[in-house]
Amino acid sequence: MSDQIPRELAENLQAFKTSQAIDEYSAYLLYPEEKRLFAKYYKAGDSVLDLGCGLGRTTLLLYEMGLAVRGIDTSEVFIDTARRRLPYLDLHVGSYDHLEEAASSFTHVMISLNGIDYAYPESQREAALRECARVLKPGGTFIYSSHNIKSLHFFSPRYRYRILWKLRNGLRAFKDRAYVMEAGLHTLYTSREFVIRQTEQMGLNLLEIVWLKMIGHERIDRYFSPYCYYVFTKPVMFGAGEAG
Repeated sequence: MSDQIPRELAENLQAFKTSQAIDEYSAYLLYPEEKRLFAKYYKAGDSVLDLGCGLGRTTLLLYEMGLAVRGIDTSEVFIDTARRRLPYLDLHVGSYDHLEEAASSFTHVMISLNGIDYAYPESQREAALRECARVLKPGGTFIYSSHNIKSLHFFSPRYRYRILWKLRNGLRAFKDRAYVMEAGLHTLYTSREFVIRQTEQMGLNLLEIVWLKMIGHERIDRYFSPYCYYVFTKPVMFGAGEAG
């Protein structure tokens, strides 16, 4: 990453170096959607690159599932803390838009808790997706979540206790994507169509989308869900010279 980074990105990176952030991200658990997707696509012995791993929440639990997992995060504070807590894990400081891993070296790649949405500007997000596609093995999966821009609609109950914030951002729900100040972070909210289009441009194919069950009906949940999970795969014949 260049030494000259955008102010917005610098602010995002700084937010993940505080004691408050350590407290906030110290819960070691899997969310229901993660449990379902990991059980469906991962099996013991598979290799997983856990990007934006934070304090090792998913890294630890994937390790306990018998996966060969490597965690990478931009926050030295997070990684140093995680190494002290979990010295047996494979944890490294790095950025998801400039990976040092070899091409086609991981069975699976994942970015949890909407970590891709804190990339800034949008070109950094594109670089991160390109890198994820590069290090993913053909036939492997790329799982990540992204904030749902439809949840910004005025009628969505998600932000009913944040009226002024909702008024400022409600009209953005009609856009393809937009950066929003969320909990002090410059956060990209995206439409489903945008995520699919952008990721498929990197040579990956969509397998499924998982909405959070806010109401229990997909047509409604697609608006109310604050974020959703996307599963992509890398075609077996992806790229020149990679066919078996």
